[in-house]
Amino acid sequence: MKTFIWRRYRWYDTKEGIKNSLGSLRDFNYLLSQRRAAGYCRKEQLNNFLVFGRYYLDSCGNSMKARRGNGNMVPKDLMSNLPDVLTMEEFHAYTRPDDYTSYGMGDDIPPTKLRCAHCGKRWDIHNCDDTVVKHATEVFSLVEFVGQTLGDVKKAYAKKRRALYQMQRDILIRHDRFIDLSLRYPNPEHEWEKDIVKNETGWVSERDGITDRYVIKEGDEGFFNVWKYYHSECNRKHMEEKQEREFREIFAKAGFTEIQMISLPNEYCPCEHCPPWFDVTTELGTFKIGWRKRVVCINWNNTVPATEGYQCLTYKLFEDEDVTKGEGYIHAWGYDKATDYLARLHDLLVRAS
Repeated sequence: MKTFIWRRYRWYDTKEGIKNSLGSLRDFNYLLSQRRAAGYCRKEQLNNFLVFGRYYLDSCGNSMKARRGNGNMVPKDLMSNLPDVLTMEEFHAYTRPDDYTSYGMGDDIPPTKLRCAHCGKRWDIHNCDDTVVKHATEVFSLVEFVGQTLGDVKKAYAKKRRALYQMQRDILIRHDRFIDLSLRYPNPEHEWEKDIVKNETGWVSERDGITDRYVIKEGDEGFFNVWKYYHSECNRKHMEEKQEREFREIFAKAGFTEIQMISLPNEYCPCEHCPPWFDVTTELGTFKIGWRKRVVCINWNNTVPATEGYQCLTYKLFEDEDVTKGEGYIHAWGYDKATDYLARLHDLLVRAS
C-alpha cells in the first residue's frame, strides 16, 4: 500500500505521468511546477528526462532548454525523430544532432494566461517552444491607484496578459518625499562614509516599512521587473519595427529629411535578442547603422567619395572622439552620440554638395 501511494505521489517523476501532462499547456505547466516544488521545497531527488527533444528536466526540479552555440533554441525539426518523453539513458541511444550543444537555464515556456506581447495570441502545447523572452526593469507612475494599497497594485498587474510584472522587496516605491539628504554616518570612521546620505533617490522598500497595506499617494512610482514573451517571428518583427523607429528618429534629429530604411541581418551577433542593422538611404547618401553590443556602428563608406582629401575631412570630424573609428566608420556610445556624429556628417555632406 505504501509503495502504491508513493508512486502516485511522484507521478511527476515518471514517463507515464509526464506523457499525460503533454495534452495541454496548462497541464505541462502544472507538471513543471510540481517538479520544482518537489526538488526545491521537499528536496526530492528526481529522475532526468528529455521532453519533445528540447526540454531537459533535471534531478533538482529545473527545466532547461537545448540551445545552439549562439544561444538560440535548437530548431524543432532537428528533434522530430525523437519520442515525446525519454529518460536521459534512452536519449543517449539516439544520434545527437551536431549543433545540439548545451542546456540553458530557463525553459521559456509561457504561463497559460500569457499572450504574445506583439500579436496578442496565446500559446498552446504545440507551439509553446516558440518563445523569446525579454526581461527589463521599468518604473511606472501609480497615479491610477491613488488611495488604493500596494497589494491592490500587485493584484492589478498580476491580471495583465501581455507581460509578467513582479515587484521586488528591496525597491518598491519612489517619491520625492522619501528623499533624505542627511548623512547616514554623522560620525564617520572611514573616508568613504563622509559623503553618503540616507536616501538620495527617494526609493523605499520593505526595510523601510512598506508593506502590501501601504496606501498609494499622489506622485508615487513603482519599480517592476517585466518579462515579455514573443513568438520568434513576432520578436523579429517587434525588434525590426522598434529599431527602425529609433534609428529613423536619430537621422531626423541629425538633419536628414529623406530617410528610406532597409533591414539587414545583424552583422555582429545573429542571436534572437539582437536587433537587425539597416541600410539608410538619405538625400545625401547611404549609411549602414546597427548595434554592436553596447555601441552603435555607423558606416558611411557608400556615401563619402573615396578620395584621400574627403576621407581626411571625415577623419578630422571625429579626431576628438576617443572611440573605435576608422576610414568610413565610427562607434557611438548610445543614441545621443550617434545623433551627434550623424549631424556632423550631415553638415559636411551639405557643404560638399
